[in-house]
Amino acid sequence: MKTQRIASLDFIRLVAIVLVITQHAWSGLQLDEPSVGAGRYFYQALVVLGVPLFFMLSGSLMLGAKVLPLRDFLTRRFKRLLIPFLLWGTVIYVVSAAMHKYPDVQTLQDAVCNYLSYMLSGKANAAYWYIFVLIGLYLLTPFLQYALLGPQTKQLVRYGLVLWLGWLVLRAYYPQFGSMHYYNSSAFMYMGFYLCGYYCVRYLTNERLNRYIGTVGFVSAYILYVWGISVGIDTSLFHVMATVCLFLLLKSCTVPDRVVGLVTSAGQYTYVVYFVHVPLVSLLCTLDVWHWCILWLRPAVIALVASVASYLVAWLFHRIRFVPNAWIGI
Repeated sequence: MKTQRIASLDFIRLVAIVLVITQHAWSGLQLDEPSVGAGRYFYQALVVLGVPLFFMLSGSLMLGAKVLPLRDFLTRRFKRLLIPFLLWGTVIYVVSAAMHKYPDVQTLQDAVCNYLSYMLSGKANAAYWYIFVLIGLYLLTPFLQYALLGPQTKQLVRYGLVLWLGWLVLRAYYPQFGSMHYYNSSAFMYMGFYLCGYYCVRYLTNERLNRYIGTVGFVSAYILYVWGISVGIDTSLFHVMATVCLFLLLKSCTVPDRVVGLVTSAGQYTYVVYFVHVPLVSLLCTLDVWHWCILWLRPAVIALVASVASYLVAWLFHRIRFVPNAWIGI
C-alpha cells in the first residue's frame, strides 16, 4: 500500500513536469501568440495545470509530514531547495552570459557585478520563479503544520479552502478585488493549491469516487476553461476546477507493477529535470528541423525529447556522482 501511494504521487509529479516542459516548448515556438489562432487555447488550458499540480503535491507531502523542530525543518528544506538552485542557476547564468543572452551583461565585469542580483531576482532564468514561491510556502509550512495538529484539523482546512474559493469568486465578478496592491494575488492562488493538495490526499480517500469525479470534472472544467480563455473572461475558477480534478484523477490511478520502479525513479529526478530542461527546450526550439512535424504536435515532440534528455542528465549525475546527489536536487 505504501509503495503504491508513493508511486501514485510520483505519477502526478511525472505528469506535472511534462506539462511544464510542454508549456515552455509551446511558448518557445511562439504558439501562444494571437496570430497563431484559436488553437492555442487548447494548449494553454492544459499546460498551465503543471505548476499548480506541483503546489498541490508539495502541500500533500509537506503539510502531512512529521512535524520537526523549526530549526531542523528550515535547515533541511532550504538546504535541499537552495543548494541545487544556486548550482544550476549559476550554470545557466554563466552559459547565458557567455552567449550574450542578457542585454546588460556584456563583459566579465558585468557578469560578476550582476550575478547576485540576477540570482536573487530570478532574472538568471525566468522559469525559476517557482523557487521563490516555494521559499515563501516553506516559511509558512511550520506554522501551518502546528495549526493542523489540533482536533479541528479537517474543519480548519475546509475553512481555509472556502476562503480561498470565496476570494476566487470575488475576483471573477469584481476584477478590481484581485488587483489590489496590498497582496500578491498569484501567491494567494498557489497557497490555496498547497492547502488543497493536503486536503485531497488526507481526506479524499475513496479512489473509485475520485476517479469518477476527476474524469468528469476535468473534462467539464477543461472545456469551460478553453471557452473562458477564448471569450476573454476570468478563468480562475475553471483553472482551479481543472487542476483539482486532474489531481484526483491521477491520484486514483493504479500504477502497474511493471512500471512502478520507472515511475518512482523518474519522480526522484524531477527537481533536476526542472532545472536542466530550460536550456534544452530553448535550444530545441531554435533548431530548424521540425518541418516534418505538424505545427500543433511540435511542442509535444520537443517536450518529449527534452524530458528524455533531462532525465538522462539526472541519471548520469546520479550514477557517476560528479557531485553529491543533494547538491544537484536528487
